[in-house]
Order: sequence, then structure tokens, then C-alpha cells
Amino acid sequence: MEYYAATLREPGEKLNNDGLMIKAVHTKKRSDVVVMVLSAHKKAAKLNDKIIRAAEKMIYKEADGDIENCLQRLFIRFGKGGLIRRRKNPDITILILKGINYHIMNRGNNRVMRIGRTGATEIHCENVGDASVDYCYATGRLSEGSTLIVGTQSFYERQLGADIHKRMCPQMCIDDETMQENIEYLRSLLFSRGEERPVTAAALCMK
Repeated sequence: MEYYAATLREPGEKLNNDGLMIKAVHTKKRSDVVVMVLSAHKKAAKLNDKIIRAAEKMIYKEADGDIENCLQRLFIRFGKGGLIRRRKNPDITILILKGINYHIMNRGNNRVMRIGRTGATEIHCENVGDASVDYCYATGRLSEGSTLIVGTQSFYERQLGADIHKRMCPQMCIDDETMQENIEYLRSLLFSRGEERPVTAAALCMK
């Protein structure tokens, strides 16, 4: 399988403090594990970076194990103390792709879309947290030729599904450079429609 990626971090009218990562993690049992992390908090750049580093470290150590349990412990740690205690919780999305199997854990307003050859659909997850730690989890399998996009609320609110599909469908995943040009085109559409907030998104195409 081949993977192509593109990222978007635009400040809008204010500095973009969101944290974003796409990384391939090489493990003992398999080499095609890809991790996407998006942490969004408009006033806490250092906090977002800490969350991404903590997620990367934990997943690197446990990518061959129980992914759902790994992500649950990560979110419980963030929600009940430690890094973000006494602070407003950021919106956090972690997506792990192991071969054609994806695992997504999400809290907050970030969204994940799956773009196939014929259309785009949002991936919804089920709540698995409790009253003190609110997060949700989803897992599934991708068909060959799929694009996953993780984005902040500001990336999706003024975006049209038809535009996302046209620019980010698998047929357009020619290479990293082309994907980057296409996600930047979507950014230009957003600002032409009046978006003023910072915008953060990451796209990963599997072929």
C-alpha cells in the first residue's frame, strides 16, 4: 500500500495554536501503522504540543497491542488530571491506521471524514467515557482507495461536501504535492466564504 498526506494550519485573524501530527510508526510486528493526532485549544500551544508528544510516545510503545485500551488510558489521563488539570480541555482527535483497519478516539468539536471514490461521509463514533471524561471511539475497515481527513470545526463548517470530495478523493491522490495543493485550495474556499478562525486539518490517502 501507498500513503500520501497533506496538512493545513492557517491562522485566520488570530495565531493558530493547534497541534497537528501525521507519522508512520514502525513496530516489531508490522510497519504500516500511521498515526494522526489533532489537539485544538486556541490559547494553549504548549499544551497541544505536550499532548501530541504524549500520544506519540504511548502509541509507539503499544501500537502492537490493544489500541482501544491504549487510547482510553490516554484520554482518561488527559481528562482526569496530569497535563490538562485545572485547564479547559482541548478538542483532541487521535486516528490510528493499521493496514486497512482504523481506530479513532475523539473528544470535542473536531470531525473526521472518509472520502471514497464516489462520495464523502462523516465517521461518527460512540460515547465510551463517563461523566468526568467525555470521549468517543470508532473502529472500522477502509476499502482500497480511501482518504481520511481530520479537521477542526472551523475547517468543516463552511466547507461543502462536494468540494471536499472533488479535491480529496482517492483519484486525486497522485502524490503528496498534489494533495497539499488541493487542501490549500479548500482553505482558500473557506476564507472566501468568510471564515476568520484558525483552521487546522490533516488528510491521509491510502491506495
